Amino acid sequence: MNHNEHISQTFEELVRKILEVNSFSVQTPESKTLDFLADYNNEKWAIEVKYYRTARAQIPLIESAATKLIVECEKLGATRGILVASCYIPLAARIELEGRYKIAFADRTDLEIWASKDPDLLDKLAAYLNEDPIPGAEEHGRNFGDVISLTNQPPSPSTPVITKGADLCKELRELQAGKNTWSKYEDICDRILHYLFPNNLHGWHKQLSTEGKHSRFDYVCRIKPSTEFWQFLLDNLNSRYITFEFKNYTEKIKQGQVLTTEKYLLEKALRRVAIIITRKGADEGANAMIQGAMREHGKLILVIEDNHVCEMLHMKDRGDDPSDLLFDIADYFLLTLPR
Repeated sequence: MNHNEHISQTFEELVRKILEVNSFSVQTPESKTLDFLADYNNEKWAIEVKYYRTARAQIPLIESAATKLIVECEKLGATRGILVASCYIPLAARIELEGRYKIAFADRTDLEIWASKDPDLLDKLAAYLNEDPIPGAEEHGRNFGDVISLTNQPPSPSTPVITKGADLCKELRELQAGKNTWSKYEDICDRILHYLFPNNLHGWHKQLSTEGKHSRFDYVCRIKPSTEFWQFLLDNLNSRYITFEFKNYTEKIKQGQVLTTEKYLLEKALRRVAIIITRKGADEGANAMIQGAMREHGKLILVIEDNHVCEMLHMKDRGDDPSDLLFDIADYFLLTLPR
């Protein structure tokens, strides 16, 4: 279990207790395709809980999660649904989403009001969601009864569940590594990045490598700090731009490939971060060089292998933030960086 999964599960359990103190009888479904099933007022409710590191809502992710929830409502015979998110969803957006999907949308402002029935729960929620509040957001919280009464009809018939990420993962897994497929690998990495981070990266400047077309293809992108991970790169590493490199190698990358990447990172150009997307990760020598680049020059290089890429693609499909996984990888790297 990665760190973000642990945080998400802790948040889910806190939401469960908040629902129970508001008279919901909550169970965990055996299928585990949904966070909770609950009984309230003689109705069966399907409940999905989403934890996001970033306080501001990313509406496309919320919409993906809502579509998934409606599908589960239909499968499990639930007549009502609630999507609970840790972020702030603007009031106008919540109202529009509720009218469209016919389910309730509860954000952190609602949770704060719902948890007020139990001061201990309210304290735990405040400690858990410890980011600075967004000015004016607290004015838009709604009482429990008001939210429940908003959705007095069955969820809208669902649109097809998003599977673009799963399809890209399958295509990636089926692509053979090596020189003969470098162009196809370049193409699929391009599509993967555009699917995962359409609102986080801009510019998408292509830069052919000097190492040989079969082995790498670079992107240099401008960072838009719209989530916590990208804000971290901008604020803490002073990196306005980020380099992506695609390495379709049959084996783990070695020191030489890392050294070439490091040369692309220039402090005065505000480009201090690189993400290497490769098939099987990095060997021990490459990892040692990556540690040295951070320790000696303040350059952050993350190596993302196929398993990481597919995990992010599945996260995006189900309405989770894929950049949260990048945050976990960077966080672990920095926490364990040796002297």
